[in-house]
Amino acid sequence: MQPLVIFVDDSETALASTRMVTNSMPIEIKQYTEAQVALAEIQGGLVPDLIITDLNMPVMNGLQFLQALRKVKATERTPTLMLTTETKAELKQQGKAFGLTGWIVKPFNPAQLKQAITRVLRLK
Repeated sequence: MQPLVIFVDDSETALASTRMVTNSMPIEIKQYTEAQVALAEIQGGLVPDLIITDLNMPVMNGLQFLQALRKVKATERTPTLMLTTETKAELKQQGKAFGLTGWIVKPFNPAQLKQAITRVLRLK
């Protein structure tokens, strides 16, 4: 069974880009345009192997999403990457305090994203 990677981003363009980059990888992907919808599915029993989320989203931003994920037993330690245009050190520190695994700045290099996913999931 392939590892499940969840992408959360309110931008359809960003989701299309991540889909193109990862379509040849040995992973299953699910994409969400709203963090609260992804969270509800996770609270309902969906167990991802990796979560990649944007920071700036309406209703629930990436840090709020990350905080909520850490309260769900199944995802309290799930590797989570922030894929965002933000580069502020204080935001990165906040993410780290909530258990964020890594930070990738948009626009991302496709090889960098693939490498991060491969490393985190320990793919061959």
